[in-house]
Amino acid sequence: MKKLSTLTLFSLLVVSQQASAGPAPVYVNDSITENRVYAGIVFDLDGSDGFMPDLVVGVRTLHVKSSDSVEGADLSGRVSFNKHDKGVMFDSARLVYVGGERDVMGNMGIGYSNTHGSFLGTVAVLGPYTRLGTDFEFGKNKFEPYLEINTLNKPDDVDQKQIINLPPP
Repeated sequence: MKKLSTLTLFSLLVVSQQASAGPAPVYVNDSITENRVYAGIVFDLDGSDGFMPDLVVGVRTLHVKSSDSVEGADLSGRVSFNKHDKGVMFDSARLVYVGGERDVMGNMGIGYSNTHGSFLGTVAVLGPYTRLGTDFEFGKNKFEPYLEINTLNKPDDVDQKQIINLPPP
């Protein structure tokens, strides 16, 4: 009987503690849409252009979740300087899917190289202020690796929203 009374008393204490603590908060994921315009320089890593960088200008839009996952798109254009002794000229344009986490993202997309008169496929890995990737130029049937240094920091952090569950009246 003494064990039953002790168990009953312990159970009442636990229940009263939970009741006095109030409802437990519930967290839900939140998200934002982040649009950024950026600029940078791009180095062809195969050395075919004497390591003279191109200028890149673009716009990126991302859906950033509080779980740190991101999805979006990036549209960019490159301008080359004195490539093949042609002076300043429009080099290429790319439209890519962006996905991954806030710290490391991937790109996959398509574009057109005005310099080589060819469509291209592109893949890359992005970190803060950098993009390392390769283009596949269909006209030349060749991969062209590149390193881009740009003004894009990692996407903003998104906090979870806290919702308090209220007991029904």
